[in-house]
Amino acid sequence: MSNLSRRSLLKGGALLSGGAFMSFSQLFGYTKVFGQDAADDDTSTIINLAATAELFATTHYLAAINNADALGLDDIQVEYLKAGFLAEQDHLELLQSLGAVPVVTEFYVPEKLFSDKALFAAVTEVAETAFVGAYLAATRAFSNQGAPQFAVTTAQIAAVEAEHRALARQIGASLPNNISYAQYTLDNVSDAVPVLQPFLDGKPADDSLGDFVGPVQPPTAADIAAIRAEIAALEYDNTVKPYAAIAAEMAPADTTASASGACSVTASSDVNIRSAATTTAAASGVLRAGTSMSVDGMTMGSDGVAWYRVTGGGFVRSDVVTTSGDCTALPSV
Repeated sequence: MSNLSRRSLLKGGALLSGGAFMSFSQLFGYTKVFGQDAADDDTSTIINLAATAELFATTHYLAAINNADALGLDDIQVEYLKAGFLAEQDHLELLQSLGAVPVVTEFYVPEKLFSDKALFAAVTEVAETAFVGAYLAATRAFSNQGAPQFAVTTAQIAAVEAEHRALARQIGASLPNNISYAQYTLDNVSDAVPVLQPFLDGKPADDSLGDFVGPVQPPTAADIAAIRAEIAALEYDNTVKPYAAIAAEMAPADTTASASGACSVTASSDVNIRSAATTTAAASGVLRAGTSMSVDGMTMGSDGVAWYRVTGGGFVRSDVVTTSGDCTALPSV
């Protein structure tokens, strides 16, 4: 392992031992304050920041793959990184399909990040820990919004980011599976920004990691295609679906409400199901023309139009659907 004697990173060896997240966070001047009174991030903030993190991750992993010799990575470790790259790219493309736009599209990194194996492993672990924390925060926020299809999906992504964290620890010769629970470190996705800020603007709080260089450009379409061509050889499984997609596929089949007499809505043309009661919220599914879904609540949107919350999560505007059954006593949500 490379010698990490720089006063910077080790802080007495803490970063490469059990306290990775807080040591690195403190290095960048970030302190988590639990119990803070802060509103949940809205859907656009969540998915845009998540897309930024995923784009950074693909950039980070591709650079490591391209500098495998300088990092002293063996063939198995390079395969780890290629599979990690594919997963992060899949996450990014899912978020973009929901309308996400990364906040920045180029990044800065410590000058020796891709030539010092121990530094690379440590920084990767901290970044993945931040990603896990951000997706768990998103899971909590989406649960509060009554969007279980998104909450389950972000939990799925957090689980995979935790796998990447373990692989980073393995590359750094640390025990990969060293915790009993994924670390809940952030209350909101936006709380991850101070942790990752130096990689976004190249301006760390001090010189602990040396000079930052960049900007580093993200992967090109050709870069992505080249690694996707290795899916079979890597035995990477890209057939697993995010729960939001599964829920959207299942939604049109829900026609039980009309028969039972409960309140339901029917679409005369395809209608977007939104994650919140606003047309700016991401679409979490589609209510197909001629199909019905049961309703379990109602709210007034900021546009002054009533919205129905469909069973299973998500909202549709009242003026683009017709109702049937008993809709007179719906709870306000």
